Amino acid sequence: MRNTLLKKVVEKSMPRTSKKSKKFAGISRIDSKHTHGWYVRVYANGGVFVSKLFSDRLYGSKKIALENAMKFRDHNQMVAELHRKNYKSLKRKPFYQAAPKNNTSGIVGVNEVKTKIRGRDVHYFQATWSESGKPRSKKFYVMSEREPDEAFQLAVELRKSKEKELYDKWVKEKESHEKKEKSSEKK
Repeated sequence: MRNTLLKKVVEKSMPRTSKKSKKFAGISRIDSKHTHGWYVRVYANGGVFVSKLFSDRLYGSKKIALENAMKFRDHNQMVAELHRKNYKSLKRKPFYQAAPKNNTSGIVGVNEVKTKIRGRDVHYFQATWSESGKPRSKKFYVMSEREPDEAFQLAVELRKSKEKELYDKWVKEKESHEKKEKSSEKK
């Protein structure tokens, strides 16, 4: 009787794995042959920032392991947020230089779209880029006044101007970052 009551109390405090809630975001339950515990992952900068398993055996119970997992996750989410704000990878240029395999236009960041919208054929070229991690795009429609070559050329010109703008911004940020590193090394 006492064990079933304790089991019910523990189960009520456990997250339901079928429903994802903010309370248990980044926490997964692992129950395999030799591993029983809560696995925590905190993400930052496009990947796993930190991860850790909270074993039921080490913490004494599922409930205590879960409580510690949540504390660990909350603390490391704050650290990851600070890291995200202060860290900006300047190793990679802010745009792709080689066209992906599925690119049919031959120009990185420019694609041709032919589709039907509300029963009408639509044809356009689209220039794409990203600013501060957010995708941006502009469409150049092929119409009676604009031939496909002209729409393609406008998309290419916009993409090239955005590449130059982003590259210049990246170079300035990289130079100022290197200056800061040199001045901190001298101190």
